[in-house]
Amino acid sequence: MKPRIFVIMSVLQHCYSSPQPQEHGPQSYSIAVDASKPQKELKHFWRSTGFCPPLPHNKADLFDLSKDQELNLAYVASVPHNGIEQVRIHWLLELISIREINGKLQYTFTSLDGLIHRLWQNELTPGFELMGNPSGYFTNFEEKIQVFEWKEMIAIMAQRYIDMYGMAYVSKWNFETWNEPDHHDFDNLTFTVPGFQNYYDACSEGLKEASTLLKFGGPGGSCHPPPHSPICWGLLNHCSNGTNFFTGEIGIRLDYIAIHKKGAGSSLHIIEQELDTVHQIQKRFPEFQSIPIYNDEADPLVGWAIPQVWRAEVTYAAMVAKVISQHQNLLIANPESTINFTLLSNDNAFLNYHPNYFTQRTLTARFQMNNTKPPHVQMIRKPVLTVMGLLALLGEKQLEVDVMLGGKTLDWNSTLGALASIHEPSDHHSSDSWQSAILIYNSDDIRTSLDVTTVTVNLTHFPTQRGLMYVIYHLNNNETNPYLQWKNFGRPDFPTVDNFRIMREMEDPVVKGPTPFPAEGTLILKLQLPLPSVYLLHICAKPKGPPNQVNGVSFIPLTLGQVAISWTDGCVNSKCLKTFDVEFSIDGKVYKRINEKDTIFTIFVYAPFSKRKDLSQVSGFYRIRAVNYWGKAGKYSNPVKYVEGKYY
Repeated sequence: MKPRIFVIMSVLQHCYSSPQPQEHGPQSYSIAVDASKPQKELKHFWRSTGFCPPLPHNKADLFDLSKDQELNLAYVASVPHNGIEQVRIHWLLELISIREINGKLQYTFTSLDGLIHRLWQNELTPGFELMGNPSGYFTNFEEKIQVFEWKEMIAIMAQRYIDMYGMAYVSKWNFETWNEPDHHDFDNLTFTVPGFQNYYDACSEGLKEASTLLKFGGPGGSCHPPPHSPICWGLLNHCSNGTNFFTGEIGIRLDYIAIHKKGAGSSLHIIEQELDTVHQIQKRFPEFQSIPIYNDEADPLVGWAIPQVWRAEVTYAAMVAKVISQHQNLLIANPESTINFTLLSNDNAFLNYHPNYFTQRTLTARFQMNNTKPPHVQMIRKPVLTVMGLLALLGEKQLEVDVMLGGKTLDWNSTLGALASIHEPSDHHSSDSWQSAILIYNSDDIRTSLDVTTVTVNLTHFPTQRGLMYVIYHLNNNETNPYLQWKNFGRPDFPTVDNFRIMREMEDPVVKGPTPFPAEGTLILKLQLPLPSVYLLHICAKPKGPPNQVNGVSFIPLTLGQVAISWTDGCVNSKCLKTFDVEFSIDGKVYKRINEKDTIFTIFVYAPFSKRKDLSQVSGFYRIRAVNYWGKAGKYSNPVKYVEGKYY
């Protein structure tokens, strides 16, 4: 009998080598979803991003705590329903400083405290790489005293954040080893293979000293086949049968295995590499077969700063959706898989720099507006961030989907694919209800085309109760592409207020509906899918009550007469939302809605145009409410006052 991992690899080879039906032209595409056939659990394993501060590393605080990063994290957190919950960050330990006083080490956590608090405020968690050399203090982890000092620092730091934020929050963090150790970017530290293993033991035992509930994994690298990547393989061997530096026990805990496999422009190439590396790991270390596997740098292409037009457009968004669907269907839901695949992260929360406003590997387009006094920053949400909001609408149980072309089933390397799900309501919230979400993508990886694919979508055995509604969300390169609009403006370095307004009108998906679902529980739709594009069909049963209250309203001032308002939807307890109404009042009595366009994201930039430069139009009271597909509005948030100048 063939090992299961080889069965999956043979499927991938078939995807590459088998002759594919002609996928363009007048042939008949169809997608069939039967709501009566829940297939597998669908965990939202993709809710992670990451970034790295620029050189010099010992100045990481200037980047991590900047106003630019504050706004960037607010945009990351604005994905509805915690669609992104982790931000994996390099060089975090550079935010700690060390002094030696009377022979004892004293730690200052002020900068790290500031970043952790900002993440907490945004309901985000750090992917906490234990990476960096505080104050350049450490030199060599083959020196016993430094290994003990590192362990003490890790224990103190972990206990500090447990005390500040509670175990429920900190236990969600993925603590991880130094990023890509075989690249030897160690910031003046000397790391031998044994020294890295000592470092690992010090991290592990320091975290355990704070709490055994804290997760720790690694090695956070490519793990190329031996003799390459000696630190990676040495660490895995150490965790398997090495001697713990502190306890003398054989074998050291490894809560998850983190690898980095990118796509070289191909979606399926990511899985191909993952399978190859995990097979080697499982062959060498059979005891690791059930350990969770993370690919926490699963980007379509290496080199975050390399400008690529497809990164600006829906092309990137559609490819991300495709990669996620491939992982669910080939690795997670596949009964032949022996891989406990648990987390996929795109390392794409970087901040772009001039003149590459949209084309670097980022979630937002940052404009450094140095033409104002004082200078300020503006951001535009890119389609790759918007698609995370559509993915957040998926439920927790996967439905079987048949994707056909001319009567033949398409494989998972086809340009057209789908991922369908259902959500069963909670008995605790009257605002919640039965839902189904069907994600459909048309993606030829990083390539674009003028082709349009006609697809017949057949939905059967859906609930026959009254009040069922459906909404269609749609992303494509013509209607939801702020980059295209920016190009039409002449690629300005400093867009005008009106330029930004028009670009922001293209941030959100095109929305059709809500429309009543046929009472007999069957629906046939004809869709036109450009290449690339992403559709999401969201079907909702009518809930017993309206959405719950919005909370967490806060402000980020941008410049005179402009403010970003953000809020949280964690207590709304409904994904069947038509919009959030953002309302403003000068006196706290008479309110008017200020977001003309519906949105399900939780950030809104208010920039009313005025000819009077001395007149502040944004100081006043703000309140926000959620409105569901049936037009039922939830309770307003508590009004919050914003006074221009107070927040600067």
